[in-house]
Amino acid sequence: MNERPEAPVMAAVDGTEASMRALDWAADEARMRGRRLRIVYAFDWPLYHRVPAGIPNFSVDDLARGIVEEARERAEERVPGLRTEADFTVGDAAPVLLAEAARAELAVIGSRGLSRLGSLMLGSTGVELAASARCPVVVVPDREPEPPTGRVVLGVDGSQAAAAAAEWAFAAAAARGASLRAVTAHGSFSHGRFGGSEAPLHRGSGAAEFEPAAAEARRMLSESLAGLRERYPQVEVEESAVLGHPARVLIDASENADVLVVGSRGLGGFTGMLLGSVSQSLLTHGTVPTAVVRADTR
Repeated sequence: MNERPEAPVMAAVDGTEASMRALDWAADEARMRGRRLRIVYAFDWPLYHRVPAGIPNFSVDDLARGIVEEARERAEERVPGLRTEADFTVGDAAPVLLAEAARAELAVIGSRGLSRLGSLMLGSTGVELAASARCPVVVVPDREPEPPTGRVVLGVDGSQAAAAAAEWAFAAAAARGASLRAVTAHGSFSHGRFGGSEAPLHRGSGAAEFEPAAAEARRMLSESLAGLRERYPQVEVEESAVLGHPARVLIDASENADVLVVGSRGLGGFTGMLLGSVSQSLLTHGTVPTAVVRADTR
């Protein structure tokens, strides 16, 4: 995680209400962290050049400038006294935002949105940012936010990325004065963690069949959190090992949570994948802000 005191919280905007919801979350997070908020709008350069010239009183730059200034005003109204800066860049959204994330402590983006000048959609930009950013990335769903509940949910599977996510989650819970529920999913086999439990479960199996896998999952969970429990004694922690597909388990567990925290990829999947299938499912179908943490962002 970026520990530089000057590193900002970066919010990606594109003029849609979806991105404004993400901006609101980012502004609140910047206030809590005592960081400045950097607002960035990146729009595709081919569209920049395809806009017809000669339209009276129309300027692409003025339109883009209006989007970021409106976002800045919204953030400052939401959090009075917040230090903000706003900028727009002509360029492919993903590379621009990845460069911004390299200088940020945290990057925040909406789950989907379509701007007037180009797209900022989870299917491409959001996934690439979550997979490759050098800082943790929070994807905020496009839905009316619920009041804070004081609950943080963490997905654990014994991987390096999950260890990094656990550090982030404990710090986030401590900063919020929130409780932390750490969850791992298991299947029918003793090696069943996030990766192994993606295999279909046997229908009609009895609970006793899954007990060895459940016991191993509980041991792994307890061992993964032991050191962090000591470092954050003020955080109330609940540990849960749940039978089921990890994405479904975490979506259910995170209902009404303030934030869900996961590693970028777990023990399953292909070596070359930077964002695992579980993380992608959570970003696509999750109902709460989801933080994705890579192993090398610590």
